[in-house]
Amino acid sequence: MKHRIIDKTCLLKPDIGPCRSEIPMYFYQPSDRNCSLFIWGGCQGNGNRFDTNRECMTTCLSQSGLTKRRPKWCSLSFDYGFCFGAIERWYYDSLWKVCKKRIYSGCGGNKNNFYNKEQCDSTCKFATGVIRAPEKNISGVKKVLIVNPWNATKKKGRNQTTTKFVAKPSNPPMIAIIKT
Repeated sequence: MKHRIIDKTCLLKPDIGPCRSEIPMYFYQPSDRNCSLFIWGGCQGNGNRFDTNRECMTTCLSQSGLTKRRPKWCSLSFDYGFCFGAIERWYYDSLWKVCKKRIYSGCGGNKNNFYNKEQCDSTCKFATGVIRAPEKNISGVKKVLIVNPWNATKKKGRNQTTTKFVAKPSNPPMIAIIKT
């Protein structure tokens, strides 16, 4: 069966981003026509990043007889993130079925966040919207490490604070926050 790449974001090289978390994710390798595991930093990066191998393969490769499915993250509300930047981005509004422009903080947020309208349209607007069965994560636990090096004091200099978020799949999801 011959497959072809159906999403241009799948041609991007994996980008771990500037943050220092260690989150296992998958990216598509066009040279191998397969998905591989990589460690994502937890913020920014690019769209060639998927929670599961199956999600990576179904997003990036066509299969004869199947239409392209809308990724589940297209239904997420836009998330501004938790930094202080002001970056123009696009997101898919599932209520109005259009891509809209918003301001993004530069870190955090979710995958319903695109660099341009064309990327948003090709991923979310022109997909079929078929809902897939829920998939299990790689390890069942996702860890995010947020480092704040700017917590400076006059007498002591800079003090680095670290916050760890540990999310475990459950109903409802459980999140533990550990400050050090």
